[in-house]
Amino acid sequence: MSLTAKLIWYIERRLNQPLSLSQVARVHGVSACHVTRLFAMSCDQPLMAYVRARRLSEAAKAIRAGSDLIDAALSAGYGSHEAFTRAFRQQFGVPPRALRHEPAPDLRLTEPLSMNDIDRNPKPDLPPQTPRLEKLDRLTLAGLSGRFDFANLSGIPALWQAFCPWFGHIEGQRGGLSYGVSYNYRTDGIDYLAGVEVTEGSDLPPDFTRLILPAGRYAVFEHHGHVSGLSHTWRALYDDWLPASGLKVRYDPGFERMDARYNGATGQGVIEIWMPVE
Repeated sequence: MSLTAKLIWYIERRLNQPLSLSQVARVHGVSACHVTRLFAMSCDQPLMAYVRARRLSEAAKAIRAGSDLIDAALSAGYGSHEAFTRAFRQQFGVPPRALRHEPAPDLRLTEPLSMNDIDRNPKPDLPPQTPRLEKLDRLTLAGLSGRFDFANLSGIPALWQAFCPWFGHIEGQRGGLSYGVSYNYRTDGIDYLAGVEVTEGSDLPPDFTRLILPAGRYAVFEHHGHVSGLSHTWRALYDDWLPASGLKVRYDPGFERMDARYNGATGQGVIEIWMPVE
């Protein structure tokens, strides 16, 4: 069973009990950052947002079946009617008492994710490789950045298309490597930078973002093939290799690095995946 499937099983078994991101991570022997990134990659949503949606959906079913509002609120983990009503309205657009009306509103409920479906999702068979461990010095990157939802990362290729004409024409650019960096993990998504390394004092175009990667240790893997399969490789690494490695993921940005082995025109080649580890 994959780590993602184990996370779903654990959450569903304890849906009516106190749950926190740190607790879920500790039970499964990985870091909270690891859980955050894996669940978002595998399920297109943050783990705690899934927990919240599932609890409120079960509360909605209970209210429809005649349960008292306070009992439903307590079962969903809310200590007051006001907090429960506020969360319920935010999730469904109506207060819980609306389910007492006739006709009751049609809510978009969140049902349990299928562990079998998760494990059937395609994950590549990674080519035999021993990831190298690299110590990275502080790195200054610059490029175009965008904000993306976990459920829709389709705008990232367009971001790269907009950045490509700048390559080689940026003041202070260092070397010929390109970097794709996922950072600022939020409850609903991430920021993503398409850029290059630059000197710290370089003068950048007004629409550029400067991003500092702190010094640290990284496990470096390779993705082979078309860039469209890159997210599946990331998931395979988080789901299978890292839990067995004994390494913990740090709350620093992970990134892809492209050199001459990658052809940006065709999307084919080798992309290095740098995972921040302790």
